[in-house]
Amino acid sequence: MNVEEILNEHLEMIDREIKEVFRGHDFPEPLYAMMKYHLGWLDEDLRETSQYRGKRFRPTICLLTYKALSGVYTKALPAAAAIELIHNFSLIHDDIEDMDEERRHKPTVWKLWGIPQAINVGDGMHVMANLAALQLKDANVTSQKIVEILAILNRTIMRLCEGQYLDMSFEEATDVTVDMYLDMVSRKTGALIEASTLVGASLATEDEGLIGHFRDFGKNIGIAFQIRDDIIGIWGEKGKAGKPIGSDILRKKKTLPVLYAFQKAGRQDRQVLRGIYGKKRPTKGDVGKVLRVLERAGAKKYSQGVAERFEALAFKDLKVIRLRNASMEKLGALANFLVRRSF
Repeated sequence: MNVEEILNEHLEMIDREIKEVFRGHDFPEPLYAMMKYHLGWLDEDLRETSQYRGKRFRPTICLLTYKALSGVYTKALPAAAAIELIHNFSLIHDDIEDMDEERRHKPTVWKLWGIPQAINVGDGMHVMANLAALQLKDANVTSQKIVEILAILNRTIMRLCEGQYLDMSFEEATDVTVDMYLDMVSRKTGALIEASTLVGASLATEDEGLIGHFRDFGKNIGIAFQIRDDIIGIWGEKGKAGKPIGSDILRKKKTLPVLYAFQKAGRQDRQVLRGIYGKKRPTKGDVGKVLRVLERAGAKKYSQGVAERFEALAFKDLKVIRLRNASMEKLGALANFLVRRSF
């Protein structure tokens, strides 16, 4: 099954729903224009464009989960829009915290308009996410269920913040373990993908068993997705990744391949890693040294193996669900893609 077709099939309906949230919000116009730039609807001159908008796979997973259980998309669309807006507001802030100058092959919001404006844009998009979720009332979702969905989404945002705190604190830490890393990514990355399946299932059924299996599917795919992201960030092809190759090494990110090398590399190579990660600011020349250590340690093969173990756990939950329809097949295809993608 062609994953690009699956994503494209849902992209326009997701963006239409997000645009409905923006309807009536047009002053001051540059504030909303900066949000639309980040979402890929406007270019750097704030003119309409068809630039790369991102994969929109989190809201797609939400929609497919809901449709797998209900046969339609209707009630999940506002929630899917909220999930995409949460993801994007967190990216705007993440780019500031990491000082990344490029996202999705174009300058980041802070790079173009400055850090103060970017913080405000991210804050505004956070509120827009809650407004999107409140549009569930127009899809005839009960007030009780809307409160439940808002609770899921806001607990998820706190888990994102927890994960981001841990990720940043690990940069200067010397005692980070693989278990600590997995806990961090289950929050920073896994939480929103888990919420995507949890929200979709919670809107479609009251069966706690089914909801739990979809939630666990999302959680495990989220962890596998981040591990694959770590691999791409180190070994991905230049130009395919959304941000510069090697930037995680320059920022001393404790990604899974690096943690594995700290643990399993030879004594001399571990000394090299400690020297580089002990610096205040590693250099571009240090990136090459780290890459050679990772290669000798077999860190790439190990990390991909861990990603595939979490993928296997996710598919175990899909099998237990015992639903057989096109939406379930598409969920499986997306999960497989996320763990083996090259961008």
